[in-house]
Amino acid sequence: MEILTGYKEVYQDPGKDTVLKLQMAMYGLVQAALKWFKRLSDILITLGFKPCKSDPCLKYRVNENVLCIILMYVDDNLIVGSNKVIDQVTEEIKNVFNVTISPEATEYLGCKIHVADNNTCCWIGQPHLYKNLERKFGSIIKTQ
Repeated sequence: MEILTGYKEVYQDPGKDTVLKLQMAMYGLVQAALKWFKRLSDILITLGFKPCKSDPCLKYRVNENVLCIILMYVDDNLIVGSNKVIDQVTEEIKNVFNVTISPEATEYLGCKIHVADNNTCCWIGQPHLYKNLERKFGSIIKTQ
């Protein structure tokens, strides 16, 4: 890490054997993603979410027999549940953070998402991977 321009001029030169300690995580640093994960996790836990035992990036909450799931990946998160639950959780999170909400999830972490018209089921997949495999190995569909 380079010492900021102006630091040496205003303060004394710390020298080569001195360590500068950051007082907070800055975007782009390795620690920033972990700090954000911990902060968001703490907030979600105060909102009644529980971490999944098999994946700490998945948080869930059951209110009045209605399940809400939040998938967390750095600053790209996905909320799954009924429209009412999603709206409620979104408002709760907006009270704490300044967030950008996409009205409909069509893609998440490189996966395409297609939701049925009646909102009863969805398909999540990576069709571009199939196309790459097909280009590399040829079509797996045999014609007669």
